[in-house]
Amino acid sequence: VAGWYDRAALVALPAAMRRRYVERLAALLEPGARGLLITHDYDQAEMDGPPFSVPPVEVEALFSRDFDVAPMTRRDVLPENAKFRERGLTTFFESVFRLARR
Repeated sequence: VAGWYDRAALVALPAAMRRRYVERLAALLEPGARGLLITHDYDQAEMDGPPFSVPPVEVEALFSRDFDVAPMTRRDVLPENAKFRERGLTTFFESVFRLARR
């Protein structure tokens, strides 16, 4: 595998399962493999996932041992996501990260 795209896997997992997911991903990928990760960040007290909130600081903590983590963008996408407004969210940030397996 030279590359991967994660738009909904990490945010579908509860916090207790995320470390195992990242460890398995690292075990499957050769050095140099590149990926694109999209996460959501919101007040978890306002809505229980999935999708779960995975803030940038958690992405860094999960991936930084085995991957170079490069944040690309972060923006509030709540205005274009009525279903999350209806679920009670006041913000709904989407973050994109470029990852490279060391």
